[in-house]
Amino acid sequence: MKSWLLGIVLTSLAGGLARQLAPQGKEQVMVRLAGGLLLALAILRPLAAQDWAELELPAAPAFQASEQAAVYRKNQQDTLSAIIAEKTEAYIWDKANRLGLTCTVTVTTAAGESGIPLPDAAVLRGPYSGELARCIEEEVGIPAEKLIWLEDEEWQERTENEN
Repeated sequence: MKSWLLGIVLTSLAGGLARQLAPQGKEQVMVRLAGGLLLALAILRPLAAQDWAELELPAAPAFQASEQAAVYRKNQQDTLSAIIAEKTEAYIWDKANRLGLTCTVTVTTAAGESGIPLPDAAVLRGPYSGELARCIEEEVGIPAEKLIWLEDEEWQERTENEN
């Protein structure tokens, strides 16, 4: 460490002396450049003395690039599915509200032919409405056989009758 610092100091002094002795103009610029390069080499000398063969490199990352890309695509697909389900639920709820129905809606999605998630099925908790069912089938694209209606009154009656 002592010899390294001494090398830096001596290189700096030699560069300053050479700059003072150099004539003005291009020659002095070249001397300053050479002095700066020599000073940089003196500072970086410990790196040259490093035994790079003994240096331990960090372990390879746990995921390979293709695995990371697959995880990213799945996360992106899940997020897109959630957004589409949420927007479809809001649309169906709004239609039901306009028809004077009070219900809750849960929509599930499935990947379409292009891989983009599309509304696939819906569970509606509230009174059955044929008009709402037709609207969902025509405007949203969920077929009637994938609409599940849970009518609260029937649900409560069945539970009371079972007790």
